[in-house]
Amino acid sequence: MILILIQVFHYNEAKRRLRWDCFDCQMGPQYTDRMTCQIGGTRRTLLNVELKLLTELDQIKVYIKISTRFKSSTSYRKFFDITFDGCRVISDMDHGTMASNVFNAVVKSSNQPRKCPIKEGSIYYHNISVEDALPMFVPSAQLFIQLDFYSRRQLYLNVSLRGEIIE
Repeated sequence: MILILIQVFHYNEAKRRLRWDCFDCQMGPQYTDRMTCQIGGTRRTLLNVELKLLTELDQIKVYIKISTRFKSSTSYRKFFDITFDGCRVISDMDHGTMASNVFNAVVKSSNQPRKCPIKEGSIYYHNISVEDALPMFVPSAQLFIQLDFYSRRQLYLNVSLRGEIIE
């Protein structure tokens, strides 16, 4: 019985770590004339984005695709994908859900507006870390995340992240 309790305690205390290898952002020149996307932190766990938005965004549609690969495999397999209304998410985020935890981690140290339209000007996201929002059921694996942002059916931002979830 004591061994079972030790195993349960150890399982609850185990924490997933996330290390990023590649962070690439591409935004159309009609939307920005300056954008940087960088990995930071001593363990390469933090993401930083700065941009100067040249035009107002009154509609935002977001497509996210998360793919995983295990060390024995050579190709990524789709784990999850979703399309959603970004304006609705930033203004009506329910608290306590996994999506709200990830969203709050992203905007915690940013000046992102909390409603649409997103006005032109400088926007920053500093030290984004989603480690604490990772659920325990997510397996240790290689990770590839693609995010596409659309305004009025026109792609304006593509973000690609490659990293690893480790225990």
